[in-house]
Amino acid sequence: MKNIKITLTKYIGLSFFALGFLSSCGDETNFSPNKEEVDATAAFVKFNNATIGPNGTNFMVNWYLNDIKTTSGAISTTLPLGVGPGGSYPAAINYAQVPSGSATMKVEIPATATVPASTVTTSTFVTEAQMNYSTFVVGASPTYSTYTLKDDLSVSLTDPTKAYVRFVNLISNSPAEGYDISILELNSNAVIFSGVKYLLGSEIFIPITAVADDSSVAYELQMRTVGTTTIVAKLAFTPRKGRVYTLFNKGYVGGLSNGAPSTTVNIPAITYFTNK
Repeated sequence: MKNIKITLTKYIGLSFFALGFLSSCGDETNFSPNKEEVDATAAFVKFNNATIGPNGTNFMVNWYLNDIKTTSGAISTTLPLGVGPGGSYPAAINYAQVPSGSATMKVEIPATATVPASTVTTSTFVTEAQMNYSTFVVGASPTYSTYTLKDDLSVSLTDPTKAYVRFVNLISNSPAEGYDISILELNSNAVIFSGVKYLLGSEIFIPITAVADDSSVAYELQMRTVGTTTIVAKLAFTPRKGRVYTLFNKGYVGGLSNGAPSTTVNIPAITYFTNK
C-alpha cells in the first residue's frame, strides 16, 4: 500500500507541474491546429470590384496573377463565380496571400454556362513581401483599369483608442472638383477629406473618434460635391477602436441602367471595407 501511495503522489505532482508549465506559456504558445502558416515571401492583397458594366449592367470579376487565378467568391450556388460590384475578396478583414514581386494582373469576367470568359483589363502588379495592399478594378464600359494602394496597418498602433479611415474616389465621371467627405457626428460635420478627385486620395489613414465597444451608435458618413451642401450619398458607419477602414465610393453620376440615365441603378454611393 505504501508503494502505491508514493506512486500516486508522484504522478499527481507531475500532473500539476505539467499544468503549471502549460499555463506559464500563455500567449507565447499556440496549440491551434488550424493556425494558417504565413509565407515570408508573400504579399497580402484585398481585391475590390468597383466597375460599371456595359449599358449599366454590372458583372462579377476574378483576378489572375501570371495567369494563376487569385480570387474565388461564390455569388450563387451555380455559375458564375467571382467578386460582385462593390464586393471585396477575401471578405471581412482578411487579405489574400500572393507571391510578391512583379506580376501581370488580369481581371476577367468569369464564364457562365452559356457565355465564355472575357478579359476586362490587364496591368503590371508590383508588390513587396509582407506588405499589405488594396487593389481595385474601376471604370465604366468600355474603359477599365486597376488602381492599387499600399495599406500601412501599423497606423493603428499610434493611438489604439482611435479608429482610422481613408477615402478613395472610384466614380469615373466624378465632378472635376471631386468630392468632400464628412462625418455628421464629428467635428460639427467638418470636412475630413476635401476635393478628392477620381483615383485620387491619400494612402494614409487618419484617426477619428471611435464608437465605444458597448455602443451600437452609428455615425453618418456624408459625401458632397465640393462647394455644395447637397448630400450626394450617405452611409451609416460604426467605427471601432483599433480598427482601420477604407472608405470608397462607386457608381455613376446621374445613374446608369440599360444605357440610359437612372435615378435608382448605379447611382453614386459610399461604402467601406475593414482593413484591420
